[in-house]
Amino acid sequence: MKITFPHIGDAHLIGRIFFSEIGINIVTPRANTVKGLEKGSEISPDEICLPFKLMIANLIDAYHLGADTVVMPATLGPCRLGEYGELLKSILDCKGYRFQWILIDSPGAIGKKEFLSRLAYLVSESDKSMPVILWALACTYQIIKELENLDEKAHILAGHEKQRGECKKVLASCRRDLAKVTGVREALKNIRYHKSRLDGIEYDFKKRPIRLLLTGEIFSMIEPFANHRIEELLMDMGVSFKKRVTLGWWIRLTLFHPILPWKPLKSKNKYLPYSIGGYAKETVEEGVLCSKKGYDGVIQLFPVGCMPEIVSKAVFSKMMKEKELSILTVIYDEMGGEAGYITRIEAFTDMLARRKRFEQNQERITFLKRIRGKVHVLSGH
Repeated sequence: MKITFPHIGDAHLIGRIFFSEIGINIVTPRANTVKGLEKGSEISPDEICLPFKLMIANLIDAYHLGADTVVMPATLGPCRLGEYGELLKSILDCKGYRFQWILIDSPGAIGKKEFLSRLAYLVSESDKSMPVILWALACTYQIIKELENLDEKAHILAGHEKQRGECKKVLASCRRDLAKVTGVREALKNIRYHKSRLDGIEYDFKKRPIRLLLTGEIFSMIEPFANHRIEELLMDMGVSFKKRVTLGWWIRLTLFHPILPWKPLKSKNKYLPYSIGGYAKETVEEGVLCSKKGYDGVIQLFPVGCMPEIVSKAVFSKMMKEKELSILTVIYDEMGGEAGYITRIEAFTDMLARRKRFEQNQERITFLKRIRGKVHVLSGH
């Protein structure tokens, strides 16, 4: 059994480390490219969304590299991701790419017993004992959390750098090293080393950079090729931003929460109180959070045809009026040109920067008026 899975953010890095630790070889498809996307688009349904076209290209590449088993995530609700496994299998079988499929669905959809059975089959060829495998799995989840903490810290500190690009270099270096490690201990050591490197960069905390919140469809949020590396773009622009929709977030929401003995409290909002599929409700809640936490704006990302996010976009239009939010919606398709996306994002951040400077000047003027008023009263005039 030679396992593979499509590129979904850092899943290829994390998965390789876990399987290497327990002695199972995996086949990692090459990074997403425009050429690969074109190949995937040729055999995909016309109306299917961008993630599907990239995933099918990844699996074809992995097949040629020797893979014979696909591990595929699934999800509850009307989001198309829940049907990707069956549709991918049908198309690839017709084209002669025959795989064995292991669907990692939510325990809430298939039951805890079936969920654990699929995980057990996934590691059945390992020569490690079950306690060792569970230890490796726990450490792998720790790697995900540590890496996401590193990302979050770098995204915030990028707005305070004295020399632009230093935080981005640390993140790139960390991922290059993670692609070479062979065990979970080494991976954790590498991430912590890069955290210390991040702390050693010179910052100017007197700066007041733009603060943005990134939200939207999960694949577009965590796969750099799918969003034209928007995180690197924002860091180069000196923007501080936060991204809560991550691989770890998805694991906690889809896999862990359904099997907990208690149900976590779910946040509610008046704009979209019910789940309509995908993560539209969570996207709207991010917009509500933005208005409460003092962010300067929101950037919503999703691929063409993502129905849940289209609903979120419509809800955002109302929120922009009622809560005076600044929201930019960026919709990606299979066109490879980046200039249009970059221009829109630069224009949005420039607008927010001008408004922030204007508000800061107004605060200074108000403060000076108050000081002068107090001096005038004390002088007796």
